[in-house]
Amino acid sequence: MKSILKILMNPIANLNEELKQMMPLSIALGHENDVFVLLKEERIPLIDGCFPATVTEQSYRYQVIHLKDGQKKVLDLPKETWNYHYIQPIDDGQFLLVCARSYYHDAQNIEENARVYDENGRFIRSFCLGDGIGHVYVTKNQEIWTGYFDEGVFGNYGWKDPVGRSGLVGWDASGAKLDSLEEDKEYFIFECLALNGVADGGIWFFFSLDSKIGVRKEGLTSYYSPEDIYFQAFAVNGETIVAYRGRGERTLFELHREGNEYKTVRKIELLRPDGKPFEPQLVNNRESKLLFLDGDELYMYEVKSGV
Repeated sequence: MKSILKILMNPIANLNEELKQMMPLSIALGHENDVFVLLKEERIPLIDGCFPATVTEQSYRYQVIHLKDGQKKVLDLPKETWNYHYIQPIDDGQFLLVCARSYYHDAQNIEENARVYDENGRFIRSFCLGDGIGHVYVTKNQEIWTGYFDEGVFGNYGWKDPVGRSGLVGWDASGAKLDSLEEDKEYFIFECLALNGVADGGIWFFFSLDSKIGVRKEGLTSYYSPEDIYFQAFAVNGETIVAYRGRGERTLFELHREGNEYKTVRKIELLRPDGKPFEPQLVNNRESKLLFLDGDELYMYEVKSGV
C-alpha cells in the first residue's frame, strides 16, 4: 500500500457569478501563470443522440475568462455557430478555440475547426486540425500539438485518410503541419490520453494499449513505462510526474523515473479548505502544474522535483 500525502489547498479564483448562467467546457494554463476558462450558455444537442455537431444552424453564446495577475477579464462571444471543446493560449494575448470534430466533405470542403481570436473577441484566422481531437496543447514557442482518440486515428466524419492517423501531430501557429508520429513504428497510438510539454524538453504524451509515456523532441521519441496506471492529465518536473487518473478518481499518483520506467512512490490527495477531497469536473496541465475546476473554484497544484 503506497503512502498517501494529504495537502490542504486554497483556491486561486472563484467563478461563482459566471457559473450561475454558464457551464464550463474547458480550462487551460497560460504561459505566464495565467488561466483561461471557456464557458457555454447551453449544451448543443448531439446528432442522432450520439455524435457531436461541428457547425450548427443556431448560434450559441460562449464566454472566455482570462485570469492574470489577480485580475479577471470576461469576454463575451454571443453568436458562435462552432461547437467548441477546447481553449488554449496562442500568439501574444490571443486564444485558440478548437472543435474536437471536423467533417471532410471533399478536397475543396474541409472544415476548419481551429479558430484564433484576439483579447477583444475579434476573429483572426482559422485552419483545420483534423477530426477526433482528444487533447490540444500550445507550447510557449507557439507550436500546436493535437492528440487524437480512436475516431481521429481510424477515420470518421468523412475522413478516409485521417490527419490524426498517427495519434499525435504538431503544427505551427497557422495550422501548417510540422511533425507527427507517422514514421515512428515502435508503437501504435490507438488513443492519446494525455498531453503536456516541458520547456526545452519536447512534447510529452501518454497513450493506451501499450500504456506508454512518450517524449517527442527534435523528431525523435523516447518511451517510458508507468506502473499499470492510466491517466488523463499529468505534470512533469525533472524525473517526477504527478498524474491525475480522472473518471471520478480523486487521488493523484506521484511517479519517479528509474531508467525506462516510472514507478509510483506515493499517492497525493488534494483537499478543499473545508477538508473535503477534490471532485474536479475539469483538469488541465502545463509543464509542472495541474489546474483543477472543482465546483465554482479553481485550484493549481505544482509538482516539486524529486521525492
